[in-house]
Amino acid sequence: MITALIDLMGAYYQAGNPGQMEVIARTILATIPEDLVALHFLGVALYQMGRIESAREVFNRICARSTRDRRNKRATTGEMATTTLRREARTPASGLSEAWQHIAQVMRSLGFRGAASRAYQASLAAKGLVLQMGTETVPVFGQAQPRSR
Repeated sequence: MITALIDLMGAYYQAGNPGQMEVIARTILATIPEDLVALHFLGVALYQMGRIESAREVFNRICARSTRDRRNKRATTGEMATTTLRREARTPASGLSEAWQHIAQVMRSLGFRGAASRAYQASLAAKGLVLQMGTETVPVFGQAQPRSR
């Protein structure tokens, strides 16, 4: 079911239908309150519909939740569902890489720089790109590396 919801959000994002994205995000939040993926997509949907202050409130919730998550490592059933949703929304098969990049741009424009950076990292993961870790190049999902000279 989680994969189907992610696929629906991706389809509505690509179709330019923020109203339906909002419906899906709120459906997820009714079951898994404070889910970070649903909150991200709710925030971008609200922003796209011109509800800027509502989007800002959602992004504030994301930042507060992220801070709590870093301090509190205990998992509950809801946390396991949240983790699954987060993983599915960041896989290359999800088709959401452009959406994550858009979320990062919106968050940055609203002043949420740290959270925007995490959304951009989700975009890279969803694209299956190579990430730079210090001076090492680390392949993600088996992407080919440039040859050394």
